[in-house]
Amino acid sequence: MFVEARTRPALAEVCRRLDMSDANAVLLRHHTNAVYAVGDVVVKIAPAEFGLERARAVVAVVRWLADQGFPTVGLSSRLPQPLLVGEHAVTVWQRLDPAHDTPVTTAELGGLLRRLHALPAPPVSLPTLEPVDSIRRSLARSTILTARDRHLLLERLEPLATRWLETSFPRGASLIQSDPQTRNALRRFDGTPVLADWDGAVVGPREWDLATVAVHCRRFTPPGTAAFSDFSVAYGWDVTSWPGFEAVCELRELQMIATNARKARPGTEAEAEVLHRIGALRRSDQDLAKWHIL
Repeated sequence: MFVEARTRPALAEVCRRLDMSDANAVLLRHHTNAVYAVGDVVVKIAPAEFGLERARAVVAVVRWLADQGFPTVGLSSRLPQPLLVGEHAVTVWQRLDPAHDTPVTTAELGGLLRRLHALPAPPVSLPTLEPVDSIRRSLARSTILTARDRHLLLERLEPLATRWLETSFPRGASLIQSDPQTRNALRRFDGTPVLADWDGAVVGPREWDLATVAVHCRRFTPPGTAAFSDFSVAYGWDVTSWPGFEAVCELRELQMIATNARKARPGTEAEAEVLHRIGALRRSDQDLAKWHIL
């Protein structure tokens, strides 16, 4: 089970190699990864299934992005990357401004994605985006879903899977971040926004990144805000004018539900949130439902 009691020993070992104490480490997040801030670095501990080879690909992508001058959070130079600590792949990052009180805006995120999507293909072996397979695997592995829940989600998946295979993507494929959102963008000490969290870096249609931002704006921002309009202006293209937009958004939302269903443990807030989202699907009030961020 991927819980803090399992990742704290890995953190202690990394701190030992850094000649630092883990006594004052701050847990920033423990969901997809365990993320700890220690002094001037951030230690990211992946679950065992992430694998060292995948971590090597992420490290290679980030180093390539830095060489291209793309604004990304940087790896720490104090240790070789990635590390294998016990069963966990670990990366160590430069800590950006923890006291900056101005969140990255959707307009700034639009500018970052515009630059990312304009880059050539990186010389790194990356997987291809396969959302349908990902959803099926997540639903099969979830321990919180009832048979009825699983049937509902698979039933919703089937027409979307067909649409996905038939869709032509006008912007083409490139390196995509696959989970762009303002929480995955940080600020340097000079205020410059940068993209972070490259664990999901894949080759896929650029529209996937755009739909992801749209879903986050719909589900997690107050009604009536211009967040996605601001993003679209900065990106330079209004994806909502594309006929395939809504179907890709629905598939992305389904992936978000399925992924969190796989990660959530019984009796947790994460489980309650997943069931809230499924309940909205079942009641057909999905268009009105607001989600809580996990």
